[in-house]
Amino acid sequence: MTREPRYALLKPHTLRDLMGRTGDGSEISGRALAREVGVPHGTIEGLLNGKTTTQPASVARAICRVIGIDVGCLWAETGRKVPDETAGEASGVTA
Repeated sequence: MTREPRYALLKPHTLRDLMGRTGDGSEISGRALAREVGVPHGTIEGLLNGKTTTQPASVARAICRVIGIDVGCLWAETGRKVPDETAGEASGVTA
């Protein structure tokens, strides 16, 4: 089974700023964003406070859809140049 690509959040403060004025000009709270995206509230809080830095591509895209921006404005696909902090967790390897 192929693992879904992960995206790294480039700037948590930018996500917070964009939540203050979404594509339609409205504001969205972390709880409302989580509900719209279909993730636990803690996922959004972790992104905003920097404790979580990556998400599956589907979550990154959903966040951008809800706030009305292109995915590249906030996220970079993990790979050789953008590390995935969860890579070791999936294989059982720890740093």
